[in-house]
Amino acid sequence: MLKTHEIIKIREKRRFGGFLSVQRGLLVFTFIIFLICGPQTALSTSEKSYDVLIKGGTIYDGTLKPPYVADIGIKNDKIAAIRILSGEANKTLDASGFIVTPGFIDIHEHSDVLLDMIASGEGFDFTPAMKENLKGNFNALYQGVTTVVTGNCGNGISDMDRWFAMIESMNFGTNVMHLVPHGKLRQELFGPENQPGELNSKQLGQLKARLEEEMKKGACGMSTGLAYSPGIAARTEELIELAKIVEKYGGIYATHMRDESGMVLEDGRIALLESIREAIEIGRKAGVPVQISHLKLAAPFGGVKASQILGLIKEARREGLDITADSYPYTAGFTEISILLPARFKKPEGGIADDYKTEEGREEIKDFIQEIFTDIPPEKIKLVLADEPTYQGKTLKEIAALEGKDSAECYADLVCDHAIAGIIFALNEQTMRDFMPNHYVFTSSDGMTWPEGISGGAHPRYFGAFARKLKVFAIDEELMRFNDAIRSMTYLPAEKLGLKGRGKIEEGAFADIVVLDLNTLTDKSTYEEPNAYAEGIVHLLVNGVVTIENQRLTGRRGGMVLRGRGKTEDQ
Repeated sequence: MLKTHEIIKIREKRRFGGFLSVQRGLLVFTFIIFLICGPQTALSTSEKSYDVLIKGGTIYDGTLKPPYVADIGIKNDKIAAIRILSGEANKTLDASGFIVTPGFIDIHEHSDVLLDMIASGEGFDFTPAMKENLKGNFNALYQGVTTVVTGNCGNGISDMDRWFAMIESMNFGTNVMHLVPHGKLRQELFGPENQPGELNSKQLGQLKARLEEEMKKGACGMSTGLAYSPGIAARTEELIELAKIVEKYGGIYATHMRDESGMVLEDGRIALLESIREAIEIGRKAGVPVQISHLKLAAPFGGVKASQILGLIKEARREGLDITADSYPYTAGFTEISILLPARFKKPEGGIADDYKTEEGREEIKDFIQEIFTDIPPEKIKLVLADEPTYQGKTLKEIAALEGKDSAECYADLVCDHAIAGIIFALNEQTMRDFMPNHYVFTSSDGMTWPEGISGGAHPRYFGAFARKLKVFAIDEELMRFNDAIRSMTYLPAEKLGLKGRGKIEEGAFADIVVLDLNTLTDKSTYEEPNAYAEGIVHLLVNGVVTIENQRLTGRRGGMVLRGRGKTEDQ
């Protein structure tokens, strides 16, 4: 029976016309490439000193180039040489029989939210050991992730200097880029209550000035959370004006769109498709690159197909617009359960609007959610974070039985009277699978740093998104080529973010490197037990620092703050 890494090689053999054959074919191919390409790849017997030497791995460099076998010599934080090397090294890592790739880039992550809560004394009751664990971002490292982008969904830390100082002081495990969270800026400027809808010229000027200030400090763009408060209050025109500031500093516009469902609106249009059109319009009128966050089709599905969703993105890309997306390989989300209600039920500053907390208003919520139960039955809504301890870990169906209510009434009371977040199996699986093979859809976790070994509190995507996409969907189910899967995690997001010297294995690049064992690669995290590290990472380097060696953490961390393109030398 063929092993996983042998299957990958056989697929590559088919793809390249029979030239590549298992390990021997790769070696022959590599030798010929070395002879053609000259000094960079030529075999060398000269002695050369390296800090780290990675020997004998099969390199997938992050692009669509064929894999090849070579050694990688690292000095300080950079790749110094890629060829067959015989020089001395302070440390030699055996990669023979393994895959070597650039470090993975998680373009949608939320570690800043959690670490800010802990710094301010809010939130989870973590032990000192757990808090120390969080500084490592180990759940990301064990998936092969070496860079994360925080500040997503319009929420998080709005002060770049403060966040970057936190990262540097804790010696964070991964590299970090950061987006300016639009919703947080709005709250800071206009207060948590009575958020304005259409901004007057003075208010818009204040918002633009704050955004420009943070872009100058090194933000890589701006994020919005248009399904949440206060983002739901923002008009498209406001977002276009802000996106022009982002474009001025070479950033991206990342958006959690207004509605990710197939709901039919009053005028007959589809909510998700209209949300995509809004994101594209912002990109077109502001001239800014757009990143659609965690692309999905949420319930109600309404018969919407992936081809309709992707068709809008493809059309915009043919027009010349830089529109990309990211997705995670799961059919459940993790957020406030009020996300299932459209904006008309909510206050701009957060929570359910007072008119819907009345007896008549709750009846409207009940009627609406009853229809949603057609696609998402109550047993598919599991509460993970609740202000009532007896609700923790239970499904909506179980809580309704506990309270002696029907599920719709129970839901209405929960969203009106309690602070509730949960795992909701609301996502269409077929569209999730159809998104993956497209090169403009990157990989993301929508996760955050999280400690291993505690019960609940997390989604399995925090610990398994990247491993799951590679193992389940690229290798086992062959939904996409292995090379394409690697590229969606490395070179393509690096290119989108303007990250020079990352996302690609080449001489002079930063040594963010993953050595991967495809035979043991697996995501162990489940919905029942989410806090389990993925397996299959043999060695991992962040900026040349060996952070995982022989599948174990070394205790050394090499993460850095990575500032956006707007940061100038004198800032």
